[in-house]
Amino acid sequence: MTDINRKPTSINFWFNDDYFREVILKGFLCVIGAASTILIVLNLFVGQTILAILEIVLLVFTVSVWFMPRHWSLFKWSVLFYVAFLFSGIIASIAFSPLFSGRQVWVLIFPVASYLMLGRRVAVSLSAICLAMVSAIIINRFEGEYESYMRGILINLVLAYAFIWGLSHGAESVIKRMLEALRQIASTDPLTGLSNRRNIDAKFNNLLQSKIDSAEGLGFVLMDLDNFKDVNDTYGHDAGDALLVDFAARLRSFSEADHSLYRLGGEEFCVWLPSHTCQSWAEAFCQYIHDTPFMFQGHSIHYTVSIGLVTSEQITETFQRLYSLADTCLYQAKGAGRNRVVIDSL
Repeated sequence: MTDINRKPTSINFWFNDDYFREVILKGFLCVIGAASTILIVLNLFVGQTILAILEIVLLVFTVSVWFMPRHWSLFKWSVLFYVAFLFSGIIASIAFSPLFSGRQVWVLIFPVASYLMLGRRVAVSLSAICLAMVSAIIINRFEGEYESYMRGILINLVLAYAFIWGLSHGAESVIKRMLEALRQIASTDPLTGLSNRRNIDAKFNNLLQSKIDSAEGLGFVLMDLDNFKDVNDTYGHDAGDALLVDFAARLRSFSEADHSLYRLGGEEFCVWLPSHTCQSWAEAFCQYIHDTPFMFQGHSIHYTVSIGLVTSEQITETFQRLYSLADTCLYQAKGAGRNRVVIDSL
Protein backbone atom coordinates (compact mmCIF):
# COMPACT_ATOMS: atom_id res chain seq x y z
CA MET A 1 0.00 0.00 0.00
CA THR A 2 1.12 3.55 -0.70
CA ASP A 3 1.96 5.84 2.22
CA ILE A 4 -0.68 8.39 1.28
CA ASN A 5 -0.02 10.51 4.35
CA ARG A 6 3.42 11.48 3.06
CA LYS A 7 2.86 14.79 1.30
CA PRO A 8 5.22 15.38 -1.61
CA THR A 9 6.13 18.91 -2.57
CA SER A 10 3.36 20.23 -4.74
CA ILE A 11 4.28 20.70 -8.38
CA ASN A 12 2.49 24.02 -8.17
CA PHE A 13 5.26 25.16 -5.87
CA TRP A 14 8.01 24.62 -8.45
CA PHE A 15 6.27 24.72 -11.84
CA ASN A 16 4.15 27.78 -11.26
CA ASP A 17 3.97 30.95 -13.35
CA ASP A 18 3.57 33.12 -10.25
CA TYR A 19 6.56 31.47 -8.58
CA PHE A 20 8.67 32.01 -11.71
CA ARG A 21 7.59 35.66 -11.96
CA GLU A 22 8.28 36.15 -8.24
CA VAL A 23 11.84 34.83 -8.55
CA ILE A 24 12.58 37.03 -11.57
CA LEU A 25 10.98 40.03 -9.87
CA LYS A 26 13.11 39.61 -6.76
CA GLY A 27 16.21 39.33 -8.92
CA PHE A 28 15.25 42.59 -10.61
CA LEU A 29 14.61 44.26 -7.23
CA CYS A 30 18.04 43.11 -6.05
CA VAL A 31 19.68 44.79 -9.03
CA ILE A 32 17.70 48.02 -8.55
CA GLY A 33 18.42 48.00 -4.82
CA ALA A 34 22.14 47.45 -5.33
CA ALA A 35 22.30 50.12 -8.04
CA SER A 36 20.42 52.59 -5.83
CA THR A 37 22.80 51.98 -2.95
CA ILE A 38 25.86 52.57 -5.13
CA LEU A 39 24.36 55.72 -6.65
CA ILE A 40 23.43 57.07 -3.21
CA VAL A 41 27.06 56.82 -2.13
CA LEU A 42 28.40 58.29 -5.38
CA ASN A 43 25.94 61.20 -5.41
CA LEU A 44 26.67 62.06 -1.78
CA PHE A 45 30.38 61.89 -2.53
CA VAL A 46 30.11 64.42 -5.38
CA GLY A 47 27.64 66.63 -3.55
CA GLN A 48 24.49 65.73 -5.54
CA THR A 49 22.25 65.72 -2.48
CA ILE A 50 18.91 65.89 -4.33
CA LEU A 51 19.80 62.93 -6.53
CA ALA A 52 20.95 61.01 -3.46
CA ILE A 53 17.61 61.68 -1.75
CA LEU A 54 15.72 60.45 -4.82
CA GLU A 55 17.85 57.31 -4.86
CA ILE A 56 17.10 56.77 -1.16
CA VAL A 57 13.37 57.03 -1.89
CA LEU A 58 13.78 54.50 -4.72
CA LEU A 59 15.68 52.17 -2.40
CA VAL A 60 12.92 52.42 0.23
CA PHE A 61 10.28 51.66 -2.43
CA THR A 62 12.32 48.70 -3.67
CA VAL A 63 12.64 47.21 -0.20
CA SER A 64 8.91 47.82 0.43
CA VAL A 65 7.91 45.96 -2.73
CA TRP A 66 10.20 43.08 -1.76
CA PHE A 67 8.52 42.56 1.63
CA MET A 68 5.00 43.57 0.67
CA PRO A 69 2.43 40.72 1.03
CA ARG A 70 1.43 39.54 -2.44
CA HIS A 71 -2.15 38.87 -1.34
CA TRP A 72 -2.59 42.43 -0.07
CA SER A 73 -5.44 44.15 -1.91
CA LEU A 74 -3.33 47.25 -2.60
CA PHE A 75 -0.28 45.35 -3.79
CA LYS A 76 -0.95 45.92 -7.51
CA TRP A 77 -1.51 49.63 -6.96
CA SER A 78 1.70 49.84 -4.94
CA VAL A 79 3.62 48.14 -7.73
CA LEU A 80 2.05 50.48 -10.29
CA PHE A 81 3.16 53.44 -8.19
CA TYR A 82 6.67 51.94 -7.95
CA VAL A 83 6.89 51.52 -11.72
CA ALA A 84 5.55 55.07 -12.19
CA PHE A 85 8.31 56.32 -9.89
CA LEU A 86 10.91 54.48 -11.98
CA PHE A 87 9.32 55.91 -15.11
CA SER A 88 9.42 59.48 -13.71
CA GLY A 89 13.04 59.06 -12.64
CA ILE A 90 14.03 57.83 -16.10
CA ILE A 91 12.24 60.71 -17.83
CA ALA A 92 13.70 63.30 -15.44
CA SER A 93 17.18 61.86 -15.88
CA ILE A 94 16.94 62.19 -19.64
CA ALA A 95 15.30 65.61 -19.49
CA PHE A 96 18.02 67.22 -17.34
CA SER A 97 21.17 65.30 -18.24
CA PRO A 98 23.65 65.87 -21.06
CA LEU A 99 23.15 63.62 -24.07
CA PHE A 100 26.37 61.70 -23.46
CA SER A 101 26.07 61.44 -19.66
CA GLY A 102 25.17 57.76 -19.90
CA ARG A 103 22.00 58.14 -17.82
CA GLN A 104 19.86 57.55 -20.90
CA VAL A 105 20.68 53.84 -20.80
CA TRP A 106 18.36 53.50 -17.80
CA VAL A 107 15.46 53.82 -20.20
CA LEU A 108 16.22 50.25 -21.27
CA ILE A 109 15.22 48.81 -17.89
CA PHE A 110 11.67 50.09 -18.21
CA PRO A 111 10.32 47.37 -20.59
CA VAL A 112 11.64 44.66 -18.28
CA ALA A 113 10.40 46.39 -15.10
CA SER A 114 6.90 46.98 -16.44
CA TYR A 115 6.72 43.47 -17.94
CA LEU A 116 7.71 41.71 -14.73
CA MET A 117 5.62 43.80 -12.38
CA LEU A 118 2.50 44.71 -14.34
CA GLY A 119 2.07 41.98 -16.94
CA ARG A 120 2.16 41.97 -20.71
CA ARG A 121 -0.85 44.13 -21.56
CA VAL A 122 -0.05 47.03 -19.27
CA ALA A 123 3.66 46.80 -20.07
CA VAL A 124 3.08 47.17 -23.82
CA SER A 125 1.21 50.43 -23.35
CA LEU A 126 3.57 51.87 -20.77
CA SER A 127 6.67 50.91 -22.72
CA ALA A 128 5.30 52.54 -25.86
CA ILE A 129 4.50 55.73 -23.90
CA CYS A 130 7.96 55.71 -22.32
CA LEU A 131 9.69 55.26 -25.69
CA ALA A 132 7.62 58.03 -27.29
CA MET A 133 8.33 60.46 -24.43
CA VAL A 134 12.05 59.70 -24.35
CA SER A 135 12.29 60.17 -28.12
CA ALA A 136 10.40 63.46 -27.92
CA ILE A 137 12.66 64.75 -25.11
CA ILE A 138 15.84 63.83 -26.96
CA ILE A 139 14.63 65.46 -30.19
CA ASN A 140 13.47 68.61 -28.39
CA ARG A 141 16.67 69.03 -26.36
CA PHE A 142 19.41 67.91 -28.70
CA GLU A 143 18.23 68.06 -32.29
CA GLY A 144 19.87 71.41 -33.01
CA GLU A 145 23.19 70.67 -31.32
CA TYR A 146 23.52 67.02 -32.36
CA GLU A 147 21.42 66.92 -35.51
CA SER A 148 23.85 64.67 -37.36
CA TYR A 149 23.69 62.08 -34.54
CA MET A 150 19.95 62.27 -33.89
CA ARG A 151 18.75 59.76 -36.45
CA GLY A 152 21.25 57.14 -35.34
CA ILE A 153 20.47 57.72 -31.66
CA LEU A 154 16.72 57.30 -32.16
CA ILE A 155 17.08 54.27 -34.43
CA ASN A 156 19.36 52.58 -31.90
CA LEU A 157 16.99 53.46 -29.07
CA VAL A 158 14.00 51.94 -30.87
CA LEU A 159 15.95 48.83 -31.88
CA ALA A 160 17.29 48.37 -28.34
CA TYR A 161 13.77 48.74 -26.95
CA ALA A 162 12.41 46.23 -29.46
CA PHE A 163 15.21 43.78 -28.70
CA ILE A 164 14.74 43.94 -24.93
CA TRP A 165 10.96 43.72 -25.25
CA GLY A 166 11.17 40.81 -27.67
CA LEU A 167 13.73 39.05 -25.48
CA SER A 168 11.56 39.47 -22.36
CA HIS A 169 8.42 38.30 -24.15
CA GLY A 170 10.14 35.42 -25.93
CA ALA A 171 11.91 34.21 -22.79
CA GLU A 172 8.68 34.24 -20.80
CA SER A 173 6.78 32.40 -23.55
CA VAL A 174 9.44 29.68 -23.76
CA ILE A 175 9.68 29.35 -19.99
CA LYS A 176 5.91 29.08 -19.69
CA ARG A 177 5.93 26.22 -22.19
CA MET A 178 8.76 24.58 -20.27
CA LEU A 179 6.90 25.00 -16.99
CA GLU A 180 3.78 23.46 -18.49
CA ALA A 181 5.78 20.51 -19.86
CA LEU A 182 7.53 20.01 -16.53
CA ARG A 183 4.22 20.31 -14.70
CA GLN A 184 2.78 17.61 -16.94
CA ILE A 185 5.81 15.35 -16.44
CA ALA A 186 5.80 15.85 -12.68
CA SER A 187 2.09 15.09 -12.36
CA THR A 188 2.04 12.00 -14.61
CA ASP A 189 3.04 8.45 -13.77
CA PRO A 190 5.71 7.57 -16.37
CA LEU A 191 4.71 3.89 -16.65
CA THR A 192 0.94 4.08 -17.02
CA GLY A 193 0.45 7.67 -18.16
CA LEU A 194 -2.16 8.25 -15.44
CA SER A 195 -2.02 11.17 -13.05
CA ASN A 196 0.18 10.49 -10.05
CA ARG A 197 -0.08 11.30 -6.35
CA ARG A 198 1.09 14.90 -6.62
CA ASN A 199 -1.52 17.62 -6.18
CA ILE A 200 -4.32 15.12 -5.64
CA ASP A 201 -5.47 17.17 -2.64
CA ALA A 202 -6.03 20.29 -4.75
CA LYS A 203 -7.75 18.23 -7.44
CA PHE A 204 -9.98 16.66 -4.80
CA ASN A 205 -11.09 20.06 -3.47
CA ASN A 206 -12.11 21.21 -6.95
CA LEU A 207 -13.92 17.96 -7.68
CA LEU A 208 -15.76 17.91 -4.36
CA GLN A 209 -16.99 21.46 -4.85
CA SER A 210 -18.16 20.83 -8.42
CA LYS A 211 -19.91 17.55 -7.57
CA ILE A 212 -21.69 19.00 -4.55
CA ASP A 213 -22.69 22.09 -6.53
CA SER A 214 -24.26 19.76 -9.10
CA ALA A 215 -25.97 17.74 -6.31
CA GLU A 216 -24.12 14.57 -7.38
CA GLY A 217 -21.79 14.06 -4.45
CA LEU A 218 -18.33 12.57 -4.84
CA GLY A 219 -17.28 8.94 -4.89
CA PHE A 220 -13.73 7.78 -4.18
CA VAL A 221 -12.79 4.33 -5.47
CA LEU A 222 -9.52 2.93 -4.12
CA MET A 223 -8.17 -0.16 -5.93
CA ASP A 224 -5.30 -2.55 -5.29
CA LEU A 225 -4.29 -5.42 -7.57
CA ASP A 226 -4.52 -8.79 -5.84
CA ASN A 227 -1.39 -10.93 -5.43
CA PHE A 228 0.62 -8.64 -7.66
CA LYS A 229 3.89 -9.90 -6.15
CA ASP A 230 3.08 -13.39 -7.38
CA VAL A 231 2.93 -12.09 -10.96
CA ASN A 232 6.38 -10.51 -10.60
CA ASP A 233 7.79 -13.67 -8.99
CA THR A 234 6.27 -16.02 -11.60
CA TYR A 235 6.63 -14.09 -14.85
CA GLY A 236 9.21 -11.42 -14.04
CA HIS A 237 9.06 -7.68 -13.46
CA ASP A 238 8.54 -6.97 -17.14
CA ALA A 239 5.26 -8.83 -16.90
CA GLY A 240 4.38 -6.89 -13.76
CA ASP A 241 5.00 -3.59 -15.49
CA ALA A 242 3.01 -4.71 -18.52
CA LEU A 243 0.15 -5.75 -16.26
CA LEU A 244 0.08 -2.30 -14.63
CA VAL A 245 -0.06 -0.71 -18.09
CA ASP A 246 -2.87 -3.10 -19.04
CA PHE A 247 -4.80 -2.22 -15.89
CA ALA A 248 -4.43 1.51 -16.59
CA ALA A 249 -5.70 0.96 -20.15
CA ARG A 250 -8.73 -0.89 -18.79
CA LEU A 251 -9.39 1.96 -16.36
CA ARG A 252 -9.41 4.42 -19.24
CA SER A 253 -11.66 2.29 -21.41
CA PHE A 254 -14.09 1.75 -18.54
CA SER A 255 -14.26 5.39 -17.43
CA GLU A 256 -16.20 8.42 -18.55
CA ALA A 257 -14.71 11.77 -19.48
CA ASP A 258 -15.43 13.29 -16.05
CA HIS A 259 -13.72 10.48 -14.13
CA SER A 260 -10.30 11.33 -12.67
CA LEU A 261 -7.83 8.44 -12.76
CA TYR A 262 -4.69 8.14 -10.64
CA ARG A 263 -1.93 5.69 -9.94
CA LEU A 264 -1.07 6.35 -6.32
CA GLY A 265 1.99 4.12 -6.33
CA GLY A 266 2.92 0.44 -6.70
CA GLU A 267 -0.21 -1.48 -7.62
CA GLU A 268 -2.61 1.00 -6.02
CA PHE A 269 -4.95 3.14 -8.13
CA CYS A 270 -7.92 5.38 -7.51
CA VAL A 271 -10.82 6.95 -9.39
CA TRP A 272 -13.00 9.96 -8.58
CA LEU A 273 -16.52 9.82 -9.96
CA PRO A 274 -20.10 10.88 -9.09
CA SER A 275 -21.38 9.19 -5.93
CA HIS A 276 -24.61 7.88 -7.49
CA THR A 277 -22.72 5.82 -10.09
CA CYS A 278 -19.64 4.75 -8.16
CA GLN A 279 -20.99 1.52 -6.63
CA SER A 280 -22.30 0.11 -9.90
CA TRP A 281 -19.12 1.25 -11.66
CA ALA A 282 -16.85 -0.39 -9.07
CA GLU A 283 -18.72 -3.68 -9.09
CA ALA A 284 -18.84 -3.82 -12.89
CA PHE A 285 -15.15 -2.95 -13.19
CA CYS A 286 -14.16 -5.55 -10.59
CA GLN A 287 -16.09 -8.19 -12.56
CA TYR A 288 -14.57 -6.97 -15.83
CA ILE A 289 -11.03 -7.44 -14.51
CA HIS A 290 -11.93 -10.91 -13.22
CA ASP A 291 -13.46 -12.01 -16.52
CA THR A 292 -10.71 -10.74 -18.84
CA PRO A 293 -7.28 -12.40 -18.62
CA PHE A 294 -4.15 -10.46 -19.50
CA MET A 295 -2.05 -11.92 -22.32
CA PHE A 296 1.74 -11.53 -21.97
CA GLN A 297 4.23 -13.28 -24.26
CA GLY A 298 1.92 -16.21 -24.81
CA HIS A 299 0.90 -16.47 -21.15
CA SER A 300 -2.68 -15.92 -20.04
CA ILE A 301 -2.43 -14.17 -16.68
CA HIS A 302 -5.63 -14.05 -14.67
CA TYR A 303 -5.64 -11.27 -12.10
CA THR A 304 -8.21 -9.57 -9.92
CA VAL A 305 -8.62 -6.33 -8.02
CA SER A 306 -9.91 -5.47 -4.56
CA ILE A 307 -11.80 -2.21 -4.16
CA GLY A 308 -12.61 0.07 -1.24
CA LEU A 309 -15.24 2.68 -1.96
CA VAL A 310 -16.47 5.69 -0.02
CA THR A 311 -18.89 8.45 -0.98
CA SER A 312 -19.42 11.89 0.47
CA GLU A 313 -21.72 14.86 0.04
CA GLN A 314 -20.09 16.99 2.72
CA ILE A 315 -18.38 20.15 1.53
CA THR A 316 -16.06 20.10 4.57
CA GLU A 317 -14.70 16.65 3.71
CA THR A 318 -10.94 16.18 3.31
CA PHE A 319 -9.05 13.87 1.00
CA GLN A 320 -7.06 12.36 3.86
CA ARG A 321 -10.25 11.28 5.64
CA LEU A 322 -11.79 9.83 2.47
CA TYR A 323 -8.60 7.96 1.72
CA SER A 324 -8.41 6.56 5.25
CA LEU A 325 -12.00 5.28 5.07
CA ALA A 326 -11.52 3.85 1.59
CA ASP A 327 -8.28 2.19 2.70
CA THR A 328 -10.13 0.54 5.59
CA CYS A 329 -12.72 -0.78 3.13
CA LEU A 330 -9.93 -2.02 0.88
CA TYR A 331 -8.33 -3.99 3.71
CA GLN A 332 -11.72 -5.49 4.50
CA ALA A 333 -12.04 -6.55 0.87
CA LYS A 334 -8.59 -8.14 1.03
CA GLY A 335 -9.42 -9.92 4.28
CA ALA A 336 -12.72 -11.22 2.91
CA GLY A 337 -10.99 -13.07 0.09
CA ARG A 338 -10.07 -10.33 -2.42
CA ASN A 339 -11.75 -9.72 -5.79
CA ARG A 340 -14.63 -7.77 -4.27
CA VAL A 341 -15.95 -4.30 -3.43
CA VAL A 342 -16.48 -2.99 0.12
CA ILE A 343 -18.48 0.23 0.47
CA ASP A 344 -18.77 2.97 3.06
CA SER A 345 -20.64 6.27 2.90
CA LEU A 346 -20.65 9.50 4.90
